[in-house]
Parts: sequence; structure tokens; C-alpha cells
Amino acid sequence: MSAGRDRAHASTHRIRCERRRWTPRGRCVLVPVALALLLAPSALLGAARADAVKADAPLQVLGEEFVARSLNRAPHVATRSGDPSSLPLASTVTAAARAGELAWLRTFRERLAALPRDAPAGERATERALLEAAVERDLMEAEVLRPFERDPSAYVALVAGSVDAALQHSGGSPCSRLEHAARRLVEVPEVLRAARLNLKDPPRVLTGLAIERFAEVLRFYREDVPRLTAGCRSARMQADVAQADTIAVRAVEGFLRYLEDDLLPVSSGALAIGPDACRRLLRGELVAEVAPVETLLAEATRIVEARRAELDAVVPLVGPDARTALDSLAAERAEDGGWVPLVARALERVEEFLGGHHVVTLPSRPSLQIRDMRSFRNSPGITLSDVGDPGEPRATSAWLEVGAPEGAGNGRLGRFNRWELDLAVAHEGLPGRYLRAVAVRGARSRLGRTLQRTWPGGDWGQYCEWMLLEAGYGDGDPRYRLAGAARALRLAGRALASLALHSGAMSPEDVRRMLEDRCLLAPADADRETRWAAADPAIMSYTFGAQRLRELQDEARRRLGPRFRVQAFNDAVLRCGASPPGIVQDRLWRELADATGDDPIGAKP
Repeated sequence: MSAGRDRAHASTHRIRCERRRWTPRGRCVLVPVALALLLAPSALLGAARADAVKADAPLQVLGEEFVARSLNRAPHVATRSGDPSSLPLASTVTAAARAGELAWLRTFRERLAALPRDAPAGERATERALLEAAVERDLMEAEVLRPFERDPSAYVALVAGSVDAALQHSGGSPCSRLEHAARRLVEVPEVLRAARLNLKDPPRVLTGLAIERFAEVLRFYREDVPRLTAGCRSARMQADVAQADTIAVRAVEGFLRYLEDDLLPVSSGALAIGPDACRRLLRGELVAEVAPVETLLAEATRIVEARRAELDAVVPLVGPDARTALDSLAAERAEDGGWVPLVARALERVEEFLGGHHVVTLPSRPSLQIRDMRSFRNSPGITLSDVGDPGEPRATSAWLEVGAPEGAGNGRLGRFNRWELDLAVAHEGLPGRYLRAVAVRGARSRLGRTLQRTWPGGDWGQYCEWMLLEAGYGDGDPRYRLAGAARALRLAGRALASLALHSGAMSPEDVRRMLEDRCLLAPADADRETRWAAADPAIMSYTFGAQRLRELQDEARRRLGPRFRVQAFNDAVLRCGASPPGIVQDRLWRELADATGDDPIGAKP
């Protein structure tokens, strides 16, 4: 795409801001039901399907069976995929249901392994690799992570996310959405009764986090649900929702008392899942062989030290020392109008830069809208929502949700200073996770689209922050370099923290000291990062993945020499969809060869 067309796309891009609260799927854990976010049952079972399953395509048959099974065991998530399912929620998380699901996954893995491996390289081979990885990730969750036993916050998606999904669902009338939400609200007591039976000696830090999350769920019921029901004019339906909301509030109030008085005092379970489990988790997230945990810890430490060196190198351009320089960024004063307009202006700046530089090809009609985040999402910063309707493969509309950072106030932006905000937009929006999600939507294979969407893309987002600065973003203002180095150091520290905590190499106190001393975080920030690392072991993979993308770019630059183009490289990575780094590495050289017209055999290392 020419620079002129890029600029035209930037000029026609529509940014809409909406001051209302919303929550995405909740804190990211390795839940198998994530697949259900991606594909509606109607898309699977409809009669008129462009890429219908054929009798001689056993991989397709197994793939669709896997996705359909994911939807059936996650009716609360199926709502987000366009299916206002009336299946009960609590029955999907009982001990019997989880044991049955584990047995099915093990059998399914054997059936998948029995398929012949004679598929040619390309899309079909990628689908198989993704399906195998998805099965292993689900088994990892069922066998090791066991969130419904170890993490009370795992139930937030059931009791709050399901209600929000029903109210936000684009199909049906406002009153039909209200009816569905009321059914979900009435189910809350039964879900929380199942939670009390399931939870077995969780780690104390996870119970403490759940207490905070469920306090925000109460805010959602009391403040957001009444506001979101205004579109329905039926007095009877409004009364039904009000009654159901009262039932849900009482159930959550009781569950909070249980968490505080009964569960927290006996929450003494081990947080660490062990070195072997961490290696297994990373293998599933990266879809690549990984070194032993001791080697991984050393690599993560080297990345932290490299990021710290990058920060120290740019500090003299901004201030006399690192902490003074970083404090100067956080001291920027907020403007009137709140956080959403600030994010909108940051998005405009980033898109204007992309329109004038050959960094990556933009979609023809990008549409990123911005709104406040639901309180129970509990994720300060910017987060990308799902892109488009799952039934529309070419959809490009999405939301950036904004959660005010903790500690911001009194007119100060904190981590929402202009320089860091632009990079956060590049991470979650353009050219980051949003563009990656659009690329997935454009894939030809429905199964491939579905499976790829289960990888959240934190590695690509981190890579895009670095790539934007390397392309010259903010040249002339060293504060952008400082903000980028500080963010990269924070993210590298977060990955090391997660790996060290869950492998048992560090205690939470050791991690806090590391984040304060090496990553220059304030004590409150170090504590928050430690808790996030404890709550989500998957985040250990993002920095490793971003590092591999940077190394792949260096290798492509070396091999192609003067023929190397950053835009061609980034477009080639995106043509791999949202595939994890291991699959990207396998396909990248052929993709680059196609883009440059070279012999793919000669281009492959």
C-alpha cells in the first residue's frame, strides 16, 4: 500500500468516544472456554457455510468438534459469540463436569495424534499445530492450573461477565437482552454455591485478589446493570431484572463474607506450579520447544538487564538520574474531559504517524472506538476488546477500553502521561493487538481464525511498541524513548516475576524487591505487578515471544540485506495471523519470499 493511501486511510479513520462503562472477558487465565469467544454455534452448524466440513477432511471434523465442545461447556462465553444460550452456568463447573471434560480432552488428544501427518506445509499444517497446542493448553489448565479450585476470581466471568455479555450482545431487541441478563443474574447464587464446593485451599494472594474483584462485581450490579437496562421500555421486564439483580447482589454479598471470614484464613495453598509446569505452559503459549526453567530464568534476567541498560542510556537526555527522569513523565497534568479523550488523541497521533511511514499495511477501514472500562475488569490502563462480530470475518470494528490507573488523580496522569499513553495505544490498538486481530479476521480458514484468536497477542503488542520507536516515532523528544524503555523494563520485569513466582524460584517479597531495585517501580506499583504476575502465569510468555519477534527481524535483516523492508517483514508476520511465535518462525521465511519475489527455498534459513 502506498504512503498516500496510508494517509488517506488515516484521514478517514473514525474514532468515536463513549463515556460508559463496559468490561471485557475479565482477567486473562488459561481457560479452555476462550475458544467460545471466537465462533458462534450458528457459524459452526449453519447450512450455508463457505468452507463446509467435508467427509474427507478429518482434521476439520475434529477441529469443529473441539470448538463446539468449548462452546457447550461455556454457555456464559457463548453469549459473546452470538449465542444467547440458556444452558445453566453452574453445571459447567461442578467437579463431575470438570472431570468429564478432562477425560474428553485426553481422549481427544489421542484421536488427534492418530491422524496421519501427510498434510503439506501451509495452512492445513498450521491448523493442526494450532489445534494440538490448544488441546495442550486446555489440558494444562485442567490438570495443573485448576482455576475453579485454586482461584476464586475464576467465577467473576460467570457471575458478571455473562450478565454484561447479555446486555452488550448486538443481536435481538433491548428487552430480549434484558431477559437473557435476568436469567444469568438469577443463576448467580447457584454458581457461587458451586464455587464454595470447588475451592480447595487456594493461595492466599489469589483469595485476596478475589475479594477485590467481587467487591467490584457488587458495584457492577448496583450501578452499571440498572443503567444498561434503560433501553427496554417494558415495565414487567424492568421489574424482573430488578428482582434478579437483588438476588445476585445478596448472593455476592454472602460470597464476599465467605471469602473474607472463611476462605482467606485457610488460604495456604502453594502459588508455584513448579518448574516442569512452567516449561509446559511456555511450550503451549509459544508453540515451540523451550529450555529448562533454569535457562529460562537466566534468559528472562538477561532481558531485564538489557532493558535496564537501554533505559540508563536514555536517562541523561531527560534528567540527572533515572528516578528523577521518570518522575518528570508522571508529573504531567491531566486535561479536562477525563481519560477517554486523552486516549482518542493518542490514537490520532499514532495513526497519523503510521499513515506517513512504511511500517505496516493498515486495513482499508480501521474503526477503533474508545470507552470506559467496567469496574470489575480491574485492569488499569488500556485493553482491546473483541474485534467485530464473530459471524463477520472481515469486521474491523473494536473498542479500546480505558481503566484509570491506580494512584492517578489530583490532576495527575501518572502512567497516562502523553509519552507512555501513545505507546500503550500502539500496544493494544494500532499497530498492535487490534491490527493483529483484524489480520486473523481476514484469514481464509474459519478453524484457523478460531484457534488463532485464543492467543492474546501480548508478544506482538510489546514488539509493536519497540518497532514504532525504531521507526522514528517521537524523534526529537527523548521522553518517548524514556517512556518506551520504562515500559519495556516493566513488562520484562513482569514476565520474570511470573516465571520466578510460579516456578518457585522467588518468593513474592523477592519479586517485589527485584521490581523496585532493577525495574525502578514505586513500591505500590511493584506490589500490583507482583499480584498480577501471581494471578496470571501466562504473562510470563509475552516478553519471551516479543524477544523472538525482534530476533526474527534481526535475522531477516541479515539474510535479506538491502532488500529488507520493515513493512514487508511486519506484513509477513501478520499474514501468519495471530499464530504464536513458534508457528510464525516456521512460516515467516516463505511469507517473506512471497512478498519479495524470492525463491522460498533460498530464503529459508
